[in-house]
Amino acid sequence: MKLKKLLALGCALAMLSTYAHAQDNVIVVTATRTESNILNTPSQVNVITQKQIEKDGAIFTKGALKYVPGLSIVSNGAFGGTTTVFMRGLSSRYIKTLMDGVDVSDPTLIQPYYDFADLLPDDINRIEVVQGAQSGLYGANAVGGVINIITKRGSGKPHVIVKEELGSDSTFKESAEAGGVSNGLSFYINALRLDTDGISKMDKYNPTDHSYSKGDEDDSYHQTAFSTRLEYELGSLSKLGLVLKWYKTRNYLDNGWYVTPDYHYFPDDNAPTNNTPTAKSLRVNKHFLLSKLYITKQIGNLKINLNGYYTHTFRYFKSAPGWNNYKGRRWGSNILITYKINRTKITAGATGKMDKYEDSSPFKKLRYNYAGFLELLQKIGNIKLQATAREDDFKTFGKHFTYKLGANYLLEKTHTILKANFGTGFRAPSIYELYAPPIPSWYFLGGNKDLDPEKAKSWDFGFIQLIPNNIKISFTYFKNIIKDRITYYTDYTTWQSTYRNAKGKTVTDGVELGISAKPLKFLTIGANYTYTASKDPETGIQAARVPLRVYTGFVTLTGLNKRLNATLTGRYIGKRYDDRKHLKQTGKYAVFDFTASYEVNKNLSASLTVKNIFDRFYEEVYGYSTLPRSVFATVSYRFF
Repeated sequence: MKLKKLLALGCALAMLSTYAHAQDNVIVVTATRTESNILNTPSQVNVITQKQIEKDGAIFTKGALKYVPGLSIVSNGAFGGTTTVFMRGLSSRYIKTLMDGVDVSDPTLIQPYYDFADLLPDDINRIEVVQGAQSGLYGANAVGGVINIITKRGSGKPHVIVKEELGSDSTFKESAEAGGVSNGLSFYINALRLDTDGISKMDKYNPTDHSYSKGDEDDSYHQTAFSTRLEYELGSLSKLGLVLKWYKTRNYLDNGWYVTPDYHYFPDDNAPTNNTPTAKSLRVNKHFLLSKLYITKQIGNLKINLNGYYTHTFRYFKSAPGWNNYKGRRWGSNILITYKINRTKITAGATGKMDKYEDSSPFKKLRYNYAGFLELLQKIGNIKLQATAREDDFKTFGKHFTYKLGANYLLEKTHTILKANFGTGFRAPSIYELYAPPIPSWYFLGGNKDLDPEKAKSWDFGFIQLIPNNIKISFTYFKNIIKDRITYYTDYTTWQSTYRNAKGKTVTDGVELGISAKPLKFLTIGANYTYTASKDPETGIQAARVPLRVYTGFVTLTGLNKRLNATLTGRYIGKRYDDRKHLKQTGKYAVFDFTASYEVNKNLSASLTVKNIFDRFYEEVYGYSTLPRSVFATVSYRFF
């Protein structure tokens, strides 16, 4: 263990940002709602490109997110396990996740968020991660930041690519994609199928020493997916576009628990309840759909973008008597108008959406949200200023105003970029928290219609230092404060429960440090260090599942006229606990992955990925599995 820990720390100190070196000229659209160079945005932005995902050998998209500073990912099971993201110490319910600008959180969850368990990277062009409160642009739940998943567009000469991937645990993935531009039509189409025997979702619990080991039973996972993006030029300055993304999964679960005499529960793959015919056939089927139709029009310095969308997330629990099935739907439309004059850019927008909650009980509920926002971007010499303001109107608690102020300043002589931001945010009470029907047998009084939104303040400041010979250093300090927290409350005199706004504040603060360099034409190195102090207001100690320290690093070698790429990545997760009282530790481990890809010719390429090289046993969620050492190989052929 000491050797592996020293290797992880050594990577960080020797390289002392995620892939930031390659991002200097990247154009992003999430931080300001319009196109901006990543170095000119006041907000801290990280971009994960398609090439970086391929170099990392990420099987699921969640694997690529693990190397973004300020982010930590936890999953309860390797294949298909529920996956949540923590950003700057705040959980998924405080993070706005978008696909091509559309909110894809599940309205039927108690606290809605997007589950990254099923997201495959095949049709992703890039992921933009914007940190800090962004409710001034994106409204509710963008307290910690925004993750925008941007899908591929067709480009170049029409072509077809077929891929075959196989690997450990009888994993097979077949995919085919077509793309290109022809007669004013840009098109991209992707279809795939993934099957794996998987590994046990739960680990085996040893009650003697309270330790875990790998479970014996395999829990399989299956996914069929289709996506397309079409854009047609109506004229030189107008476009009509369609985005469609759909996937269907079948995911087998574990439901075994070791129960202590004083009624404490521990996940246990070896529990008798996990070996019954019903438990062995327990599964959840999920259907996800995103459809978006949009049109853009440029008239001189004025640009208009109008879109409408529909999403749904359906979850069906099979062989699970008494378990509800869930249907979450969302409809909405947006209009975005941008006007640019000299060094001033003004963007105004209006949005309306409707969320629908439905489960297999008679409970069904609709909720409407309308909003308008204004953004001002002003350039004064080497200073770029951002000011945003937004008013959201929810039927339940009325109107809520948020804003953000940011500045970016370039010191030309020293090649230093200074950044500072202050913003407000809020998390809206969910449909379930507000309107859930009472369950007398559980002493549950139902939702609380009098809930107020959680309110937040966030600020950060830092710098990016560009040094000759392709060296880049970044530093950010951040702080978040959340009050009026919505908690599940039980009155221990009556044992009756409901939701309420609790006293006390959630406070997170920390630093993000990154360095990347390209000392040689064939060598790129980089590392990140994140320190996050996240105070649980109930206990006064570090919040559950938030690691105090995280180190990540990578080394990429390129050779044979850039046809061969090899990347070694490592991450060390410091002290972390799975519970609020710090009784279940899941931190203090190092994991290394390796991927090599080779372009045989312009049509044929192949790659080999080894996950968890040292076969480290670790857990992200107490009692749930992670991948042991696993090997995956991919062959890709391109037809013109």
